Amino acid sequence: MCAGGLMTATAARADDVSAGNAPPLRFVSYNICGNMCTAAKGYDDRRRIDTVVDEATAGTWGADQIFLQEVCRPQYDAIEKKLAPLGFHGLYTATLPGRGATAGEEAVCGGADYGMAVLAKGPVTETKVLDLTVGGENEPIRSPCVKNYVQSRVNWACSVHLYWESGDTRRKAEARKLAAQAAEWQNAGIPVVLGGDFNDQPRSASLSAFYDTGIGDGGQGAFLEADETDKDRFATVCAPSRSRCRSGDATFGKRKIDYLFLSSRDFKGVKADVLPLDTKVSDHRLLRGAAYWADCGPLDPWTGTVLRRDAAGGLFRYAGRPGGTVTGACKVGTGWNTMRLAARDGNTVIAADEAGALWRYPADPDTGTYSGDTRVQVSSGWQTMNTLLAPGDFSGDGRPDVIGRDADGDLWLYRGSADGGYASPVKIGNRWQIYTALVAPGDFTGDGRPDLIGRDAAGDLWLYKGDGSGGYAPRQKIGNGWQTYTALTGPGDLDGDGRPDLAGRDEAGDLWFYQGDGKGGYSPRKKIGNGYPKGELIL
Repeated sequence: MCAGGLMTATAARADDVSAGNAPPLRFVSYNICGNMCTAAKGYDDRRRIDTVVDEATAGTWGADQIFLQEVCRPQYDAIEKKLAPLGFHGLYTATLPGRGATAGEEAVCGGADYGMAVLAKGPVTETKVLDLTVGGENEPIRSPCVKNYVQSRVNWACSVHLYWESGDTRRKAEARKLAAQAAEWQNAGIPVVLGGDFNDQPRSASLSAFYDTGIGDGGQGAFLEADETDKDRFATVCAPSRSRCRSGDATFGKRKIDYLFLSSRDFKGVKADVLPLDTKVSDHRLLRGAAYWADCGPLDPWTGTVLRRDAAGGLFRYAGRPGGTVTGACKVGTGWNTMRLAARDGNTVIAADEAGALWRYPADPDTGTYSGDTRVQVSSGWQTMNTLLAPGDFSGDGRPDVIGRDADGDLWLYRGSADGGYASPVKIGNRWQIYTALVAPGDFTGDGRPDLIGRDAAGDLWLYKGDGSGGYAPRQKIGNGWQTYTALTGPGDLDGDGRPDLAGRDEAGDLWFYQGDGKGGYSPRKKIGNGYPKGELIL
C-alpha cells in the first residue's frame, strides 16, 4: 500500500515558486500516508488534514485541484467538508475495505475504507473511476477522475497511484492503460491533468507513457510534467542549455516518484515546488504545480477583450476572436475584490479602491497578467464617483483620459498628463444619473473620436458623439430593450473587423455580442458565452 516505510532526508530546497509569482492554474499532489503513518508512529492526523486544506487557501497556494493518495475515508470526509465552502467538490474511491487488526495483519484505517481522492474547485459535471488493475496486484489499482470547470474551463482530473513493487512490469501496463484513457479525452478536445504517486522515477519505461515526445528523452506521451523545468535538478541528466528534462526534485526519500502531468496541447509555462518533508504528516513530500492555459499570454493592445471579476476577486480575460466569439478564460489577476471601480484602456486596467485612490495596472509583457507589484497610483478622490470610464483620448491632446460620474449625476473629465497621471477634473455634464449603465466604446461612429453610450431605466440606448476636444454632441437614441442586461461593456473590436463592438450580460449569466457597424449602429445580437454570473464586474 505504501511505497515504503518512514524515511528521513535533508529537506528539499524549495524552488523559487510561490503563490505570489506562480502561474495562475494551481495544483497539488500529496500521498498523505493516511493508513501506515499513524499516531503510534508520531504522526498527527489533524495536522495532516489541515495541511491539505491550507493548500487551497489563497494566501498559501490557492490550489484549483488536489490529488490525494493513501487516504482513509474519515480523512477525506474531513478535508472535503472544510474545502466545500471554498467551492470544492470531490470524488473518493476505496481500494481496500476497512478492517480491524487480526493475527498477522495490521488494521486498515482503523476499520474505515482506504483509497484515493481528487478534489476540484468549481462545478463537477461528470465522474469516473478508472480500473487500472492488470492482474496480480495485491490490491486494486483505481483512479478517481472528475470532469470539472477549473477557472471556467473544462478538464478531466485524475488522482493516480500505480503499483508500488520495485521493478514490477505491471506498473508499466497500468501506465499504458491510464495514458490510453487520457488520450481519448484529449482527442475529444478536453484537457487532462494527472496527479499522484506513480511509484517510478522520471526516466523509467512506465513514465515514458506520459512525457510528451517534444521533451527529447524518449517520451511517448502527450504531457508536460510540472517539475520538468527545474534546472537545479537537471544535474548530469540534461544539459543546462535545455529548457525541459525528465527530472525533478525528490518527493520520497531521494527519489522523485510523485508527479503532476498536464496535457501539453492545453497547458504551458509549467512550474513546480516540492515542499520540505513534514514528518508529522507523511513519508512523502507535498508537490505543488502551476501552469498557464496554452492560449493565455500577452495580447496586442488593440485586441477586443472582455474582463470579468469573480466573487473571489479573481480577474479573468476573454479575448475576442473572428466572428465575435471569445477565447476561454485566462486568469490575469487576484485580489481585485478590493477595487470598487475598474475600466480597461487597451492592455492597461484603471481601477479605484475603496479609499478613492485611482491605480493604473500595466499588463505584464510576458504573461498578460496584472500585479499589485507594478501598479502606479495616478489619482485620488474617487470615493465620490460611482462610475469609471476609460474612453481613450477624449480631449484630443494625444493622451488617454478617464471620466467619472458622481452620485449627483455630474460627469467629470480627467485629462491625461505628460507624467502618466491626470489633471484636476473638469465638469463636462450633468443629469447623467438617469443612466443605469455607461459605456466608453471607443470610436463607435467612425469619425476618429471616442464616443460615450448610456442606457436609461427604460432600457433605451443613447449615443453621445465625442467632439474630439473633451465634449460631445446632443444624444441620439440608437436602441431599446437593453434593460434585459445586468451589465454592459465596450470590449473594443471583439471580432477583429476594425470597428468597436458592444457586449451585454443578461440575468441568466449569458454574454451577448453586438457587432458595431462603424457608423453608430450595430447588428442583431449573438450569444457568445455563458457562466458570467449576475453581480460580477464586467469590463
